[in-house]
Amino acid sequence: MIDFRPAREAIEKAQRILITSHVRPDGDAVGSVAALANMITRIAKQDQRDCEVQVLLLGEVAEQYGFVLSDDLAIWMLGREVTAENVAEKLDGFDLVIVADTRAVNQLPIVGEYLLKRDKGVLVIDHHLTGDEIGDVRLIDSSVGATGEIVYQLSQESGWRIAGTTAQALFMAIATDTGWFRFSNTSGATLRRAGELVGTGVVPEKMYQRLFESFPPERMRLVARVLETMELRCGGRLAVMTITNQMLKETGAKRIHIENIVNESQQVASVVVSLLMVEQEDGATRCSLRSRSDDVDVNKIAKQFGGGGHARAAGVTIEESMDQARAKLVAAIEPLIDTNNY
Repeated sequence: MIDFRPAREAIEKAQRILITSHVRPDGDAVGSVAALANMITRIAKQDQRDCEVQVLLLGEVAEQYGFVLSDDLAIWMLGREVTAENVAEKLDGFDLVIVADTRAVNQLPIVGEYLLKRDKGVLVIDHHLTGDEIGDVRLIDSSVGATGEIVYQLSQESGWRIAGTTAQALFMAIATDTGWFRFSNTSGATLRRAGELVGTGVVPEKMYQRLFESFPPERMRLVARVLETMELRCGGRLAVMTITNQMLKETGAKRIHIENIVNESQQVASVVVSLLMVEQEDGATRCSLRSRSDDVDVNKIAKQFGGGGHARAAGVTIEESMDQARAKLVAAIEPLIDTNNY
């Protein structure tokens, strides 16, 4: 059982709070950050307590997630208000820094190194298996489907009311990280928490439309191009897809549109592991891995190259060309598939 008291006390004592999450923020990251910011602001007003809440985003937010970031939230962007030159100056003034949905320094550019040196006033809320030793207060539970579930539990244990945009933000966090409740990380508790959020007024049909049926045409053009690159190996059990800088340029898609494209190849019945290779602007390769079997732990594969995540979903950036990165990852994956005789 997680002890939520230290986290609640840290939040209720702080007068200046900064909330952030990982680079390339996904639905769980954005939803958790938005929900925390909304709830903390509301409870401070209820307690008639002065409390400044600041959000720091480490990357652009995809269009389908932005609706939970209300206009009254104070938002900084990495590279704009916060830079490598002023990160300590900016963050030292906060009594508490909350990091949601990661504790990996390599997912927190510039900010991660600062947090490693900061010896107090850091609350980490995360559900990933891997990470670094940041945070003097930690809410870590890798058994839940999303960080949004831990934030929801914190609100319940603390007696903080959830409604409106906050409920939508938490539902988004849980629904996106569980693949609309179809991934193996979906538990009975996950469904109960989502159901309780529906009870506050969240409408699943409208949420699904916002999250999965509101993409720009540029993304659809990119998906079409990516599917053309799909290579099936190991008798169709390993799918490898690629995205180059040229493909992004030609389709007009942005990097925020890449999220979840790795899942497209899992519609092929024979596919056990999906691998998406994305060329980065600096020549490195960002790799997303998905597995449909407990026998192939992609978190362990990603960790071999400095990445991490979950057993069924992980990622890693390899500082090499796409061809070199592909060769290394395929060489690591193929023996696992062959050993388990799929």
